[in-house]
Amino acid sequence: MNLFYDRSRFRNRSDPLPIFRTLFPLLLLPALAPATTAPAGGAPPENCLQTVFEESFDQPWQQLLKRWKTSYVWGNDSVINNELQYYLQPDRDGASPFSTRDGILTIVAQPVTPQLKKRIPAGRQYTSGLMTTERHFALKYGRFEIRAKLPPGRGLWPAFWMLPAFDRWPEGVDILPEIDIMEFLGHDRKTYHTTVHSNQSGSLRSDSSRHRPGPDLTKEFHDYAVEWDEREIRWYFDDRLLSRKPTPRDLHRPMYLLINLAVGGNWPGKPDKHTRFPARLQIDHVRIRKFSTACDKGD
Repeated sequence: MNLFYDRSRFRNRSDPLPIFRTLFPLLLLPALAPATTAPAGGAPPENCLQTVFEESFDQPWQQLLKRWKTSYVWGNDSVINNELQYYLQPDRDGASPFSTRDGILTIVAQPVTPQLKKRIPAGRQYTSGLMTTERHFALKYGRFEIRAKLPPGRGLWPAFWMLPAFDRWPEGVDILPEIDIMEFLGHDRKTYHTTVHSNQSGSLRSDSSRHRPGPDLTKEFHDYAVEWDEREIRWYFDDRLLSRKPTPRDLHRPMYLLINLAVGGNWPGKPDKHTRFPARLQIDHVRIRKFSTACDKGD
């Protein structure tokens, strides 16, 4: 998502939010699954993976809020990346960008309605949705995957990504590392991006790859996945390996998932006259699997 927990961005601003150190500590995550490592030699076979988190979206969207959070750890009021959307929190804002039907979750981005204009921060031109497992689930190493159909249109920026889970902010760290499993710019329908962001050298470094796997990604559902272990990170499209990179030194703790549909921002630019609203990010399922200890032993 090209978003980092950079506390310096929030210093000396008129924003009412305090700096991040005040926002922490968080509750300890109740579902930090034990870590194992993928077998040497690359991706593990199917029987070496054990599902530890799965969301099939076959319940009303209201039930999802038991396992998914609809705000960043610092809240949704601050503008990041010069994005134009406000992420609605249904229990606070009285409106929802989420719906479920036939096992599909839809996140809708659209222009701010007159009813919401006075209830959300000034200057936001669109509403949209964000979901995270921040307080409910995190895992150290494994396979993280989503099956999704992406929205077309300039200025649309859906993403599926991971951030480290902490019970409190680490001393001396301004920026946390990040794994981007899928980022998509709606005007480039056959391309998506994967990135690992690291602060292991003391300054931010981003190692990105641009993928053109073939199809128009807005026409059908496709699988986007990453396998992450102590040695390397591997990105997959429809179970086809696309790229692999060494695991940075600062990416060896449990991570949680984020899904969002941003509008505008420094990277995608603003929507234009051809961008159709409401825009819809559709998700068939999310699945997290850990590497089996039996495979570690060569069984």
